[in-house]
Amino acid sequence: MDSKHEALKRKRIKSDEASSDSDTEPKKPLCKYGEKCYQKNFHHIQKFRHPHRVNVVVKPRPKLEDEKGETTDESVIASGSTELVEQKQTGIDDSNNLLANQESEPQKIKLEADDEFPSSPEDVKENIKLKFLVDMPDDFYEFWAFCQSICPKNTLETYKDSLGLELVGPFQLLEQNSNRSKPKEKCGSSLTQWRFYYDPPEFQCVMIDDLSKGYHIGYFRDVPNEMPMFVGSNTESEGCVLTPMSDNLFSALSQIISARIKKADPFKKSQLATLKKQLEDWANKNDIIIEPQSEILKKRKKLMVAKTFYECGIVVPVDKKTQVGYRKIPETDANIKKICKKIVESPNLSEQNKNSDALQELVTYVQYANDESDYGMGLELGLDLLAYGGDVFHPTILHLLSVAYELLERHEFTVILQAHMKERRRLAKNDAVK
Repeated sequence: MDSKHEALKRKRIKSDEASSDSDTEPKKPLCKYGEKCYQKNFHHIQKFRHPHRVNVVVKPRPKLEDEKGETTDESVIASGSTELVEQKQTGIDDSNNLLANQESEPQKIKLEADDEFPSSPEDVKENIKLKFLVDMPDDFYEFWAFCQSICPKNTLETYKDSLGLELVGPFQLLEQNSNRSKPKEKCGSSLTQWRFYYDPPEFQCVMIDDLSKGYHIGYFRDVPNEMPMFVGSNTESEGCVLTPMSDNLFSALSQIISARIKKADPFKKSQLATLKKQLEDWANKNDIIIEPQSEILKKRKKLMVAKTFYECGIVVPVDKKTQVGYRKIPETDANIKKICKKIVESPNLSEQNKNSDALQELVTYVQYANDESDYGMGLELGLDLLAYGGDVFHPTILHLLSVAYELLERHEFTVILQAHMKERRRLAKNDAVK
């Protein structure tokens, strides 16, 4: 099998070089990135030779003007350049495909974001797993029971008047569970309905405010088939930072109530104090520990191997003896942000292509790291780009994170990411970021 593959590869290179030699134009220099090159922009392909690519065609895109007043195709990839589609040939790997630029193609997810769900299972836990691709922890169901005890008729709005909060996402399924006549939904609808702009696949929103600033609370898990590591919050209008609050919803809500009590008038303070006592009594009765935020921050800091722009960190398996599993990105966070800023703020496509070279180099380092089983580096860079924001980075985000999730066997996160990238938008009404 290997010999057949090598023969086809030699044939492909020979064919490419033969066609190149037949051109009347001078022979182009080889791309310095070799087979690791992921760039697909028109200028780069014209300027350098890529012997590992064959039968490349340009897919027309909307036109833009460069700094010379000439028109060129609009960017749809990370470097802001023309998308190239490589025609597949029998027996030849599609090594030019951005999402398959690895030694072996990652395992495909059976469930796609556009797939329709089958009929909802009778068991509510199975129904949630089907719609959101993850299992919910015990405190989630206990929290729902507590909310029902306070507001049985309109449970989703239990805290609407007192705290301005509303239960969403999987809580909505609990509310609708008795209705079996619902029409079929698409996977992406549940995965993205309450997915805010900066939310990584690891984060699942379960509570929102009035959306004036996009404040929301949810579960964060490092591995999709494991229970959440913490309950965290993000304010979309203020940026990407995702703050760990506690390890359960009872602790998170207790913190919110305590903060509101400090600013409330005497009458409101009394109401909130009563609610907090009810919450803590229910938690104690059901052996749910309410801890201060400092405890979860300490626990998280011990586990994470890198901070990321989200500041809540990532966790990947690292061998204690060999330290294989993660390596640092060879660039500081500050410089990566500068690179991203230059790309996003480029005045034209030509400048955007030039400014993307530094990012291309980091992606190449990630590929080297993946080859040596240091999968955490690609996860970190991909999440950094997602946290920074900008449509221009979406293809690179999909590439880096899809590969990282497959190598780390976190397949469900790939499906969530794909759905998010198709419908990524800001939900905050007064979003002032960038």
